[in-house]
Amino acid sequence: MTHNPSAQRKTLHAFEKLWTKLEGLINRLTKSDFNPFYHLGTLTIFMLLVLIGTGVYLTAIYRPGLDVAYATVEKIDSNWFGSLMRSVHRYASDAMILLIILHFLKMLLSGRYWGSRWLAWTSGWIMLATTWLVGTMGYWLIWDERAQWMTEYMMNTIAGTSGLTYVAADIVSRTFSNFVIILFLHVFLPLIGFLGIYIHGLRLSRANWWSPRWVSIQAAIGLIVLSLIKPVTSAAPANLSRLIQSVPMDTYYLGFLPLIDAWGNLIFWGLAIFVGGTLFLLPWLAPSRDLGPAVISNPKCTGCTICYTECPFDAIRMVQRADDSGYQKLAIINNAQCTACGICVGACPTDAIDLKGGYNGEQTYNTIKGALQREKKAGNPITVLFASHRDEALGGLPAQLNVSGRKTPVTASAWGEAACVVTVILPSASTINIEWIKSLRNEGARDVVILSHPYDDGIYREDSHWILNRLKLRPALVTKDLHWLETTPGDARAVESYLNNLQRMETQSSKSAPVLPPVNNRQKLNPSIVSGLVGTVILLALFALALPLDIPAGMQAANESGLRIALDAKGKITSANIPEGVILPEGADAEKIFGGEHFPISLRVIADGETILDETYKPSGISGNGRISALEFLEIESGTHHVEVWIKDVADEYRPVFSGTVNFEQGRVLILAYDEQNDVFKLR
Repeated sequence: MTHNPSAQRKTLHAFEKLWTKLEGLINRLTKSDFNPFYHLGTLTIFMLLVLIGTGVYLTAIYRPGLDVAYATVEKIDSNWFGSLMRSVHRYASDAMILLIILHFLKMLLSGRYWGSRWLAWTSGWIMLATTWLVGTMGYWLIWDERAQWMTEYMMNTIAGTSGLTYVAADIVSRTFSNFVIILFLHVFLPLIGFLGIYIHGLRLSRANWWSPRWVSIQAAIGLIVLSLIKPVTSAAPANLSRLIQSVPMDTYYLGFLPLIDAWGNLIFWGLAIFVGGTLFLLPWLAPSRDLGPAVISNPKCTGCTICYTECPFDAIRMVQRADDSGYQKLAIINNAQCTACGICVGACPTDAIDLKGGYNGEQTYNTIKGALQREKKAGNPITVLFASHRDEALGGLPAQLNVSGRKTPVTASAWGEAACVVTVILPSASTINIEWIKSLRNEGARDVVILSHPYDDGIYREDSHWILNRLKLRPALVTKDLHWLETTPGDARAVESYLNNLQRMETQSSKSAPVLPPVNNRQKLNPSIVSGLVGTVILLALFALALPLDIPAGMQAANESGLRIALDAKGKITSANIPEGVILPEGADAEKIFGGEHFPISLRVIADGETILDETYKPSGISGNGRISALEFLEIESGTHHVEVWIKDVADEYRPVFSGTVNFEQGRVLILAYDEQNDVFKLR
């Protein structure tokens, strides 16, 4: 079998090398159990729990409403515990966004988005969007200048009834329901987030949901320390009559507002939809490189259920056999859920499972045996090294072991004095059948080295777990000539150093027995002072990224003055739609009973004799008989201007509904709202 990655994969591998080098650097200090980069997904869930816990406290004190929201937030900040809870709540929400993005990046670079992984990939994007939406709503509830900017954007973009509530005469009572709805969604959506997490891991039979105890403690300490160093504060209270000069914006959640203000809706949302849509559809857009699914040879299958037990993706089921093989059960592969991890291939004691993409365990073993026989005849001491495609792609093997132009996954390379390393490149380390180990010794192998990765590595966690389980079930195989080498993917120097040490040993008896890493109860491990401290500092640094991303920003129109025109009215009816033959009682209002044809409303705004607005607004509703709502923002130079507003809501000519001299101040907004009852525009 030859593995030829596409140009796309080669590019991603280049970036993955940088990622694994960073993980490896951290791993040397923290070890895998306490490396936060190995727990990005589970740390995200931990942040959700922190958000819910702190959110319960904040919700108990918070009161919705335009007139009280800001005051209740200030009340929370007035004591140290409330301030701490609010700060932890904010930094945990930022951390959740960051962790999700880092988790996505790792999955993208490692190629974990195609095939049966599409559900985890797409559900992850939905959860990211939901997290962003919920966090944005949280900023709205504070009702400071950040919330005002969102309201300004809503009014200028949506320009419907939802925006008109913020400029109505009875503004306080009309916006109370807005705050209640936002508060409800802000509280409710995180609770159903657990459903999204369940769907995210639906294809895993042994999903890892909780971060290790000490990693969680490190994260909690990081959030608290950051909150004490830089407590969260509100911006100035919202004031819709004032344009925003400058306000720090949380880039994670509110960065879109300055960008939209600078680029415009078309460019920003066009790019967002294009990039987001492409990434969301990546499992179907990217070229397939799957080696799967697994394929079972029915005559070889004995129905032992080992593959069924070990499959981490619940892709194997056992069915009753209907042939005369003498066996009761037969393993069946669910192609839709198989990820070609190779765990079942290595687990099968009868070599009954192969990978459709070209990997055959029996052929691989025979190739290894042939290489051993040739080197044995030459009189060379032989070491067999099992590695994965990922090791090779990331440069995790010394150059002497990477033989170009090979047609099989097995190569033999000279190493040291009169020695040879037979390198076996497998789809994954879990593809190793441990039954081979004893056989390879009998065929002349002096040493067998299994190259693995840290247990908590996001890509090969299952590899390590199941190989170690198999070896613990066969303790007789764990002898001095079996070696377990755990390295960060891409660390060729560690492999080279290990092989050199093996070659320097004069006799087999000088070797120490291999010490295998623990499999179970890993969360019960206690960190060293160094690992715990380093892990805490790393998480604190990650969380602190929220601070420099609080970028002061101001609206483009902040140095100007503005006029907002608000219209909310029922269009006039020319004639009622009275059905033929219907005679109404005297005094009945035919328009209220049957409705009729509604005229649109046209507005014309004139400033100093120059028309600055001339628009026509049609009735809403499917039948065109709903209310007419409009909200317009007009930039006007500071100073005194004569403003006129004309309206046309019947077939007649325009009529004046406002006329007066208005003083516009820099950075301020005046509101002209239509009073339907008195048929005039009032200045607010």
